[in-house]
Amino acid sequence: MIKTEEILIRGPKNKETICDIFLYEPENIEEASLGGLYMVAEMTASSSSFHLINLLSSLIKREYYSLPHRGPTESLEAGLKKANATLSDVANQGNLSWFGKLHFICAAINKEKDIFLTQTGSAQAHLCREGELISITKKIIPPTERPHPAKTFQSVVSGKIEPSDKIIFGTPAIFDFFSPSGLAQLFTLPKIEQIADQMNKVLREQKKPSPLSALLLEIMAEKLLVQGVKQKKEFITPPILLGEIIK
Repeated sequence: MIKTEEILIRGPKNKETICDIFLYEPENIEEASLGGLYMVAEMTASSSSFHLINLLSSLIKREYYSLPHRGPTESLEAGLKKANATLSDVANQGNLSWFGKLHFICAAINKEKDIFLTQTGSAQAHLCREGELISITKKIIPPTERPHPAKTFQSVVSGKIEPSDKIIFGTPAIFDFFSPSGLAQLFTLPKIEQIADQMNKVLREQKKPSPLSALLLEIMAEKLLVQGVKQKKEFITPPILLGEIIK
């Protein structure tokens, strides 16, 4: 079971920056093996581009669950390919106001507690395990070529999560308020409800906080656990380049 808490300041509609959070869960038995999708997004662009955040999330979700037998890796890959193709089409139509100003994380967590994560822009993901805060997104391979809309999402990292792990997916502004050391201190709190409450308290003290979004996840323990098994801390695998997406 995964508990979630959301921290969201969307921003006024007449401003240039908006944020949002998207959560998707399986809707039937066939989709159950794929688990859930978790996304945070920020975009600074003209108002005519704001629909792109919703469009990307719905495209990835629809493709991810369309053929459950593919498994999570292939399904996420297919969703990202759709997202890249759509952004390329938008750019070819002359709309580039969003380009370089999209901050987006998409993570899939299946029932075996495997996590698959992709990111673009300056959005970040951190995992807290046994009191240690680890950046997941630093494992993402940075672009080696000139940025291109069709290569917005380029690679995926994968790994295992464990009971009691806590994860934060956040857009850039959230990390202006909470440093890595500050987050590590907050994540010593036992429950994500308490963490979210403390983060919201800090944000409420700001006169005009920037638009931001953060999604907190807590991996709940199953009723029966194998005792005495020490898990390795090197739980994030090397990035998987999605060549077929960026061709």
